[in-house]
Amino acid sequence: MPAIRTVLGDIPARDAGVTLTHEHTLIFWPGAEFDHRAAFDWNEVMTGLAAEFREGAASFGLRTLVDCTTVEMGRHPKLLCEASERGGVNVVAATGFFCESMGIPYHWRRQSVAELAEFLERDVTEGIVGTRVRCGIIKVSSGQDDAHPHPSPLFANGRHIGIYEERVFRAAGRAQKRIGVPITTHSDPEDWRAYNIGLEQLDLLMEEGADPAKVIIGHCFYASFDKLEAILRRGAAIQLDNIGTGWRGLDDDYAAGLVRQAVDKGYGGQIVLTFDRFWYQMRGERPFTELDPEVAVRMPVSFLPERFLPLMRRHGIDDAAIRRIMVDNPARILAFA
Repeated sequence: MPAIRTVLGDIPARDAGVTLTHEHTLIFWPGAEFDHRAAFDWNEVMTGLAAEFREGAASFGLRTLVDCTTVEMGRHPKLLCEASERGGVNVVAATGFFCESMGIPYHWRRQSVAELAEFLERDVTEGIVGTRVRCGIIKVSSGQDDAHPHPSPLFANGRHIGIYEERVFRAAGRAQKRIGVPITTHSDPEDWRAYNIGLEQLDLLMEEGADPAKVIIGHCFYASFDKLEAILRRGAAIQLDNIGTGWRGLDDDYAAGLVRQAVDKGYGGQIVLTFDRFWYQMRGERPFTELDPEVAVRMPVSFLPERFLPLMRRHGIDDAAIRRIMVDNPARILAFA
């Protein structure tokens, strides 16, 4: 029977409940682990995560959270396990890499698609190196520097996806074809304004045999509905995230309107909703600066039930459609094990 792979073990898909499909319980930029000033207090972070997990459960029924922090951006299997136990929320860990402008460290840039695919599969089937914590999703990414955003150039491969990013996408597609694990993507809002980056990502994954029904295209509600529909027609899911933050000009009202259009056209089974929240960021007491700005506002957990779900209802998206988006769709997409 298909199951969802969480950090504490596999669970039946029917038990996933309300699911946030793209979050970051703890995140840092590569290299922060060597910075004295970026240390974090374990008890403070753990106490905060547990409390906010419980708040989500009480305020909007949160049962499952997908932590999309990649291997080089602060993924912490021990923290994920303890937060899940103390907060009473299922946590799905990701394997994969962030975009090459900020991630994919040199060690991995020297590896072939086949080698990368083997690594991704082992994270899912055996566990994160040094642990028995198995991942339940692959994260792939494309885009430019988050601190100083600009569109991606057209690379030699004919896509706006870099050479190392392409290897990771191809590896993810091959891994999914072999073991069925779902894939989620990071895309750049600047790229959406210039071209259909989500369709480029999906095409690349499908070239390696990925099943679009097991792919979530992230950060895509900057696009026109035509661009989103091109992805939906292929069978992939689109993810509404960064609600409330205004990140890169995201307009919540516009986004809710796109959801309504998708539901009205029969695509209600291909939408997921999440915060994409930095629950904790590893930077110690260092202030944000012009060189190192805050990327997105950390919205309170209460924003979803108190502000955004009512906005969706005002757009004519009823509770049955909302349940489908937040319960049924994630359970189907995440189930594979």
